[in-house]
Amino acid sequence: MTDFERYLIGEHIEDFDARLISRRELLRRVTLITGSVASTMLLLEAAGCASEPSRTPPSPQSRPTSTPYPFATPPAQPTTDGVTVRPDDARITIAPMAVTGADGAPLISYAAQPRQGAAAGGVLVVHENRGLVEHIKDVVRRVATAGFSAVAVDLLSRQGGAGKLSDPAEYAAALGKQDPTTMVSDLQHAISALSTAGAGDRLGITGFCFGGGMTWNILAAGTKVKAAVPFYGPPPANMAGLATTPAAVFAIYAERDTRITSTKDQIEQQLRRTGHPYRITVYPGVDHAFHNDTGPRYNATQAEAAWVATIEWLRRYLP
Repeated sequence: MTDFERYLIGEHIEDFDARLISRRELLRRVTLITGSVASTMLLLEAAGCASEPSRTPPSPQSRPTSTPYPFATPPAQPTTDGVTVRPDDARITIAPMAVTGADGAPLISYAAQPRQGAAAGGVLVVHENRGLVEHIKDVVRRVATAGFSAVAVDLLSRQGGAGKLSDPAEYAAALGKQDPTTMVSDLQHAISALSTAGAGDRLGITGFCFGGGMTWNILAAGTKVKAAVPFYGPPPANMAGLATTPAAVFAIYAERDTRITSTKDQIEQQLRRTGHPYRITVYPGVDHAFHNDTGPRYNATQAEAAWVATIEWLRRYLP
């Protein structure tokens, strides 16, 4: 079993424990990864997963007001379609960006750039374990409203991406079986496409959940980016590789997301060795995926605070 498969199983168990999915759905999701119900039962028993959930189900949290910013921020209310910046927003242009993998395979991509003036740099957005869905496209557009060119690629492009694998559980199971080296390579090729499209060496990356973990993996691989903002991402297998990253890193964690947040001290040990600026912030009172306005853990107040800090970080280190 891969590290990402273990991470995904942990997410499914947490969703069950928080009453977001039923016991039957938990068994279905985990069996998509293990391949058999018997293996699933043994694994859940070993993980200490109870037969009944123990937590109160989360509910999205709105905010009453929003400080006006010159760029798009997460919405004051949760959304159902994931759209907060329309594709025809006057501040941006949706422009195709061709990205191919090392094997020559075309990768499904989505890109946006500011309509007026030169972009301040390029930012790769790495999706969660559901793929290149509307919410992630919306994040790409938000980045563009802040003056950057931005792109996201679907890490299951060769299998048809999220458009074909529309069942989130099936998508996540297939994603967990992907070779991490190939995924890192695909993301590095997306970064190269940003560079060629005009960003030059002013390159940054941000990712969420699984994508936060891939952000750590990209940094551990020594990818030359100037700034990175992983949102509640699991640490890379090659933790020591983080000590060599040239990036200024802003790591975002959630107070209640103890499974992931408990790794922050190990991460900091490596970032301290880089000699480059870094910042680690644990946002209070929120859980994993608090930035996703389409999910049950969305917290509009802390999502806005984290996103504003993200844009400020990118503006500081992508000169």
